[in-house]
Amino acid sequence: MRRGIKGDQLDLLLHELRVDSESVDTIVVFSALDSQAVSGLLLRGSFDSKKIAGELKNSGWAENSLEGSKVYVRAADYVAMPSQKTLFAGTHDGALAVFRAAHSAKESIVTSAAYKKINPAISTKGTPVKAFLLIPQGTLDMADAALTATSFALSLFNLGGIGQLLQAVNVARGFGFSLNQRSHEMYPVELCVLMRDEESAVFVSGSLNALKSISELAASDNRDRANLRAIRQMRIVRTQEVLEVKMEIPEDALFPPSRTNNGLNN
Repeated sequence: MRRGIKGDQLDLLLHELRVDSESVDTIVVFSALDSQAVSGLLLRGSFDSKKIAGELKNSGWAENSLEGSKVYVRAADYVAMPSQKTLFAGTHDGALAVFRAAHSAKESIVTSAAYKKINPAISTKGTPVKAFLLIPQGTLDMADAALTATSFALSLFNLGGIGQLLQAVNVARGFGFSLNQRSHEMYPVELCVLMRDEESAVFVSGSLNALKSISELAASDNRDRANLRAIRQMRIVRTQEVLEVKMEIPEDALFPPSRTNNGLNN
């Protein structure tokens, strides 16, 4: 998980929040599709809330109230502890979204129809990294944003061609992704795409299966051959408008080594 989410940057953030990294069990990063104003980080674990609150105030955070809930504010940053085992850090609107979800189940992402269709396909026990991108009902005109994000996520693994295919047909309503622990230098990856309708899912499923026929002779080096091999071995399952794609990605494709030139990063 630390390699997938840039562990060094996470450590700096936790230090700023006065949170001991050993006390954190779960990390959730969220942002609204149409506004970066609704964004933040949720941490779950065994926190000493009183100690954290005291250290925040001692380092310049002001104690305040937002919608009847206690928050700590510094410039545009907000910190709150909505429960004994949960800590929020993020924006003003992000804090409001967390409070609404805590008070009403209808405000939570896990109650949405899209989440309920996507999550079962990637709910592998013990999976350390998951990501979801959902389009709110009635806003399918924002599908381009979801597809761009899908393409970007896949590009992290040098498999952007799949994302480009989805972007070309412009049919996705949501996207889920999980990264499991390494086994024999390979990382199990699961993708789940909620298509606009079943007809679109049939078309994209056929197109993805066609990708599996790509010959490794088209690769320019060993790394490309490993990526093509991952595509050829991927498993595709369609259930009505939901597409599940499972594959194993080589470690050097997920976490390519940094290249240097005369001591300078390229």
